[in-house]
Parts: sequence; C-alpha cells; structure tokens
Amino acid sequence: MPESLEEKVQRLELYVNLLRQITLEPEQYRLWDWIIANGLNGEQFNEIKSILKKYVLLLQHEQVPQPTSFDDMANELIHVLSPNEYLANRRGVKQAAKKSIKMSPYQSLQYYLNDSQE
Repeated sequence: MPESLEEKVQRLELYVNLLRQITLEPEQYRLWDWIIANGLNGEQFNEIKSILKKYVLLLQHEQVPQPTSFDDMANELIHVLSPNEYLANRRGVKQAAKKSIKMSPYQSLQYYLNDSQE
C-alpha cells in the first residue's frame, strides 16, 4: 500500500529532527543516518529504539547464567524491519547494531555484535 501524504509528511518531519542531531554529532548519530538512508518511518524508528533499549537493560540486569543472544535481538528487529526485504535479515540487523553502538546509550550492545561473530 502506498504511503499517504500525511504519512510522508510525518516521516519527513522525523527526518528533519534526526538531521538536526546528525548535524551536531555526525559520528555519534550514525543510526539516525541509517534510518533516513533506508526510508524507515516513525513507528519503525520508535520500535527500533525500544528494542535496543530493552537489550541494553537486559545486559545491565542479566541474572541468569545464559545471557540473551544476538539472535534474540535480531529476531525482534527483523520483525520491525520486515517491510523492507533488504533489511529484514541478520545482515540488516548487524548494520543497525553497528551504527547504534556509536551512541552512548547503546554502547553495551557491542556484546551482541561480538556474540554474532562466533
């Protein structure tokens, strides 16, 4: 289903806000650039942030001997990215994760990238 005019305006408003942050700290906000470059919408943006935050918190509060894995995070992110065939796979998730670790709140996600290379 094609994007409505209202949805397009909302997506472009999101991009303007993200670009403001990118302008200030281009290296830190690589994830925002990735989101814009791949044409993701506001809902996908919010879901990605929520999932990344969830996995950061899981790492901080991990009590079980077997911590969550890259595959756990990848499955959730693939679902969010599923409208885009090119991104909805482990490679797309790795791209997002690599971009996200440049942002201080998400640096601990490096654990999952290390886990994915085993």
